[in-house]
Amino acid sequence: MKVQNKKKKRAEKKNNFFSRVSDFYLDLKKENLPKLLFVVTVIVIAGGTFVFLAEYRFNRKMFSGVFDAFWWAVVTITTVGYGDKVPITSTGRILALFLMLMGVVTTSILSGTIASIFVDRKIREGKGLQDVSMKNHTVICGWNVNAEKILEGIRLITERAKQGVVLINEMDPETFQALASKFPELDLRFVRGDYTNEQILKKASVSTAKAAILLSDSSGSHSLSNADERTILAALGIKSMNPDIVLSAEVVNPENEQHLKRANVDDIVVYGEFNGFLHASSTVSVGIPHLVKEMLSIESKHVLKNVPIPPQFVGKTFMELADHFMSEGRGILLGILSEEKKMTLDDILSGDSSAIDEFIKRKFAEAEIDLMEEGEKEELEIKLNPGKDYVIRDTDSAFLLG
Repeated sequence: MKVQNKKKKRAEKKNNFFSRVSDFYLDLKKENLPKLLFVVTVIVIAGGTFVFLAEYRFNRKMFSGVFDAFWWAVVTITTVGYGDKVPITSTGRILALFLMLMGVVTTSILSGTIASIFVDRKIREGKGLQDVSMKNHTVICGWNVNAEKILEGIRLITERAKQGVVLINEMDPETFQALASKFPELDLRFVRGDYTNEQILKKASVSTAKAAILLSDSSGSHSLSNADERTILAALGIKSMNPDIVLSAEVVNPENEQHLKRANVDDIVVYGEFNGFLHASSTVSVGIPHLVKEMLSIESKHVLKNVPIPPQFVGKTFMELADHFMSEGRGILLGILSEEKKMTLDDILSGDSSAIDEFIKRKFAEAEIDLMEEGEKEELEIKLNPGKDYVIRDTDSAFLLG
């Protein structure tokens, strides 16, 4: 299955490349640039040929072959003027004058046409109408009152300069321009449209993104009442286009969390899920809301993060690992994220290729039950303070507050 996913990704990248080339050619064609280039080519060939015929007998040192004449014609019409080849006959100089005048006109038209194409693409990009070509970026689908805090968080915690972020929603272009000015540290792009539409997701290069965030969308004419439905549809679409993407989603109704789990969403946040706990705890334990806010605040010095465990601590205890992180001054070890692979069909069957095994595999295939695919998925389990005697495994990673 992993091989198929890689092949699918390669095919998508190839299609995206040809699609971008095709789009650029259509932009050129719309501005009649191919016709203009054809006219310039005809002028260069005709001018070079006539100059060669006029100069060959009298100026063979400079125009010893047709290529020399074509070289001179290109240099002349582009107004470069190297001066390495110069016509000496009257006919040659008249032709040179004609090419110089044509060069001024054609280069002005060419440069103006190409500039207008790029300006037009920039305007379309600002309006969210242009395809985005990016890799290893983050896609944020939807927009609500908390979305700016997410951009602020990406800006503060990112380790890369100019982290690429693509917004997909139905906000006004003017609002996006204000955001781009507010977050100059981010390489912020915009695709305007419905993120449940596969074509819109393709415009945002979801297939090459490293992460995606699905927000409960209230942009444009949308409201939070039907936000979960669109979030579930978008999650299915994104995971089908890029199975390896790290996907987190926000839901309004906690009952819809199960649907996102089936869509293989990595992290699910319920809108206002912890408000009740924070308000209730403040009545019996003073300071807990402040503590949680300090732990989760983007600007806090005490960052909560998931880090890899040094290989030498595999097989050692949780207490030994906690002492190591503390002595290194890296922070307090809170818990372990454990990854376990689910059982595959091969784990159930015997090692040899018996007739019974082949029969079972065939029946699973006929029933369209793909246990091989399920086996490739990893089950994540968070073990908060698992105990000092917990033995670290090579599939574990650590949660640190530091």
